[in-house]
Amino acid sequence: MRALLCFVICGAIISHQTAGAQVPGTQAAGSGADFSGVYSASVFVGVASVFEPDVYPFTSDAQRAFDAYDPLAEAANQTDDCTVETMPGLLWSNNPMQIAQVDERIVMRFERGNTIRSIPVHGAAPSPDEPYSDLGYSVGHWEGAVLTIETTHMMGGVIRNNRGYPISPEARITERYWREPGDDDLQMELLVDDPANYTEILKLGRVWIWSPNEQVRPWECISLGPRDSEPPDIDALARMLEEL
Repeated sequence: MRALLCFVICGAIISHQTAGAQVPGTQAAGSGADFSGVYSASVFVGVASVFEPDVYPFTSDAQRAFDAYDPLAEAANQTDDCTVETMPGLLWSNNPMQIAQVDERIVMRFERGNTIRSIPVHGAAPSPDEPYSDLGYSVGHWEGAVLTIETTHMMGGVIRNNRGYPISPEARITERYWREPGDDDLQMELLVDDPANYTEILKLGRVWIWSPNEQVRPWECISLGPRDSEPPDIDALARMLEEL
């Protein structure tokens, strides 16, 4: 909703970019830690938004896919704020994220798309007939104060929205979250194990900023249609805004 309003109001003048952040943590009693709270993207505080390899070790098929990638034709997130979010692209969101630890689950709520991941801690492995889905199948566990989440059964596509680094449905990704001593920001490391596209495991990362005064707001979107469609006139835009 935040990105769309800016796009509608300023779209003919400038393009809108959102930002990323880091997070804090407090050690909980017993094993694990407590990462509950709201986190923001890091762009507005001068921290690099994404840490990634200098060179991606593509297989020959992945190199061809990367060379042929056209973000204007293939990246729906550039054209429609109502597009369903997918893993692992969701992990690079520039909108706030909220973490809650409920019973034996880690619940991650992302503002973009009102997307919720509900991840069992020490849950069962996926069944042989587990369906593939936009968010995949995730299971978490604690390694001391580090939260590790493993996800499979994703739909495939690209690792980061609007960038051509491919990922296959057979990929396994591992997220690791932790806090540095004395720091309230949340570090995230992402390992991508995808032999169909990369000759070695990729390591990416970002920092989420602890933002206790921030809120994860409802994502109320409207679709402006495909990039090559006729834009709505000013009266239609006004009606869209009134409906939000």
